[in-house]
Amino acid sequence: MAIGTNGLVIRRVKKIKKGGHHGGAWKIALADFALAMMAFFLVLWIMSVASPEELKSIEGYFQDPMGPSTAGFSASPIDLGGSPAKSAEKKLDLQLPDPGSVDVPSRDDRLGNGPESSESKSINDMLQEEVGKMNVLLSQQQNMRIEITPLGVRITLLDDPDKPMFERGSARMMPDIENTLLTMSPIFNKVTNPIVITGHTDSSKFSGGRLDNWDLSALRANAARRILEEGGVADKRIAQVIGLSDSIPYNRFDTDSAENRRISITLLTDDAYKKLLDQNRRNFGDAAQQSIENLTPEAVF
Repeated sequence: MAIGTNGLVIRRVKKIKKGGHHGGAWKIALADFALAMMAFFLVLWIMSVASPEELKSIEGYFQDPMGPSTAGFSASPIDLGGSPAKSAEKKLDLQLPDPGSVDVPSRDDRLGNGPESSESKSINDMLQEEVGKMNVLLSQQQNMRIEITPLGVRITLLDDPDKPMFERGSARMMPDIENTLLTMSPIFNKVTNPIVITGHTDSSKFSGGRLDNWDLSALRANAARRILEEGGVADKRIAQVIGLSDSIPYNRFDTDSAENRRISITLLTDDAYKKLLDQNRRNFGDAAQQSIENLTPEAVF
């Protein structure tokens, strides 16, 4: 026993601290790293599948995220074939197929090279030949496009800032475009195909009184119809006259471009005309009417 004044023994115990809980901060860092790697590989995938136009749009977004830039940025999402994206073409398709009757067109049909394209090609050859033989007015028309589409042959007259087709904010035609349509009327009379006329504008908002781009596109399409009829085209051949405003731009990467202001004249094939009549009947006519699949343009005109 230790010797002391009161016989007490004092024992001192030294505590050794061991490694305790370090927390979960490393898990957050790992999650951030995994997310960064996923974003990196997603960017690599987008660059590998995107078209040159889409790459320009992506580049423009990073140059100017708050608005359009010179690199071609569009505020609309880019559809890379994944989930549905908002379309820049503000159109409402009322010609939807009936359930269970979806007819998916082949690639050749979409390009105008399907089995029914022989009629379109013959019309196209005739138009190209006749335009070449006509006067200097048509042969020097730089803003005219003649194209084969699934509906038939489309003649597009594009606006030129230096030589506009219409007076600004008006449906009054300038003399040059009026003479062009009058000159083309005899060419259209060499065939009997029905005609669809559509008017288009750019995306610039028009603030001229009570008129807007919808009014302008419809009025200009109707003005083209009147000039064609004045040139000798029978009014019964006009199947549709439509104003589409800026809903279907010709140049979708620059919706303010002058070429978006245009008039399109489509010579329909017999099959396209039948489908158009049947779609209009189902969408806008009496559902009790009988089918007109056997109706031919010759029976109407």
